[in-house]
Amino acid sequence: MIERLVTLCFNRRGIVALVFAMVALYGWYAWKQLPLEAYPDIADTTSQVVTQVNGLAAEEVEQQITIPLEREIMGVPGMHVMRSKSTFGLSLITVVFKDGAEDYWSRQRL
Repeated sequence: MIERLVTLCFNRRGIVALVFAMVALYGWYAWKQLPLEAYPDIADTTSQVVTQVNGLAAEEVEQQITIPLEREIMGVPGMHVMRSKSTFGLSLITVVFKDGAEDYWSRQRL
């Protein structure tokens, strides 16, 4: 089968050259259409929820603040990953949204 394909390409050199030129022109056109940025933004769209409570231990912060907030945030559309950390008097929840999510839209949803 490969032998027939190679033989066909040798017999029809003009068509092979034309197809190659068309693919090369399309590649050049697609390359020209790419946006040019000095520092392209490759980071995911993320938002953070920071809650500060004085006088609560890490376990109390997790049970009273972090877990209820996580349950509410789980219903946010477009969420990809959620990470949380509870320390003495502080709850940090980081939400990563799916590709293509707008920054403004993601903050409004939280």
